[in-house]
Amino acid sequence: EHSQRPSLLKVTLQTLQRFLTWIPLGFIFSTNLVDTLLNKFFPEQQFRNDTLDCLTEIGSLSDLEPEYDPLFRKLFSGFLARLGSIFSPETNLVQPFENGSEEDCIFIQRLALFLSGFLKAHLKALETPDTQQSLITGLFYLVRVSEVDDVEIFRICLEAWHMLAHDLYQTENEIKARPGGNSVLNLGGNGSSNGAASRKYMYGPVLTGVRQVMIAKMAKPEEVLIVEDENGDIVRETTKDTDVIAQYKTMRETLVYLTHLNCDDTESIMLSKLTGQVDGTEWSWNNLNTLCWAIGSISGAMTEDEEKRFLVTVIKDLLGMCEQKRGKDNKAV
Repeated sequence: EHSQRPSLLKVTLQTLQRFLTWIPLGFIFSTNLVDTLLNKFFPEQQFRNDTLDCLTEIGSLSDLEPEYDPLFRKLFSGFLARLGSIFSPETNLVQPFENGSEEDCIFIQRLALFLSGFLKAHLKALETPDTQQSLITGLFYLVRVSEVDDVEIFRICLEAWHMLAHDLYQTENEIKARPGGNSVLNLGGNGSSNGAASRKYMYGPVLTGVRQVMIAKMAKPEEVLIVEDENGDIVRETTKDTDVIAQYKTMRETLVYLTHLNCDDTESIMLSKLTGQVDGTEWSWNNLNTLCWAIGSISGAMTEDEEKRFLVTVIKDLLGMCEQKRGKDNKAV
């Protein structure tokens, strides 16, 4: 704590990070360790990444007694206050990440690990009146991090979004399954139904951002090709890119949950992006392919009538765009 040698302090922080997963909790929460990390080392750029590693280990501790919840709430709120002095949750990180230094890129990756790990471990503990705003702010930071063009960082964030979407979807289904719980709003029903509704709407603005990210980054689904084998028989052949297929399946599940939670919002975002393709403001082969994969991924998530109406609009716009485009390559896309 009193050393003035940066090299020694960095090694000490790196060593501490390796001990944090198994040392007694008293050494973490009954000392000034967290305050020292947050208020002394995290603000200093040369120590920031190593400090964030330590905070990630602490924040990811799970299955602890409820008595520790207030300490995690204090840690999360204090961290966001310090992070806010570096950049706001409205900051677009795409260009800073692309043009930033190696240290900046490492910081964004470790920020993804911290936020994702903390939220997976302590989401319910943060859903209190005192920390609700901090929770929403932290989720908006995670949306910004999810937008950067890095596959590994996105996969880290995707785990948290899948967990949140599944949790909210499961809560809504449990309420609907109860007697008198056909509507999540259930304005004349019991308090738990209203609690589920308020929880869903509390996350509403964040979930809109998550839908936009999922649709813009949708992975390529498994392809089935019809080919002729060595015996002259016509057979189906599937693609073998297992990492991308696994990512697609997780993204599809997440987007299906998000569509069940607010079908109109998902449809609105998709049609807005399709309009950007038709009028040329966002046209690119990749953008169009990604959008089509996203549209295909939510098959069955709407009611039959909603899906028919939505697909008629999509197909009509795609056919119109096909007529506008010149060149075999563009038409093929």
